[in-house]
Amino acid sequence: MKKGDHESKIKGNSLGASGFTLGIVAILSMGWFGVVISAIGFALCLIQQKNKSTKLGKIGIILNVLGFILSIIWVIYIAPRLTEIIQSLSA
Repeated sequence: MKKGDHESKIKGNSLGASGFTLGIVAILSMGWFGVVISAIGFALCLIQQKNKSTKLGKIGIILNVLGFILSIIWVIYIAPRLTEIIQSLSA
């Protein structure tokens, strides 16, 4: 294995790694921020898979879809219910 081979392997996986990381952040953050971050991460992973298919790219796609779904559920269902509960406790 040449020195340049290792370097090209790292460069070839950078979009997948970035998308993977954004997928984890999207799952942890929830809300509108999670929706935006998961969309960006999903796009990065799709570009990675189109150029050079990698494991991180595939896992990143799954994490970003999961983060997107959880964030939408949070925004539409859970956050309004929590607001109602907090307002009823303070009244």
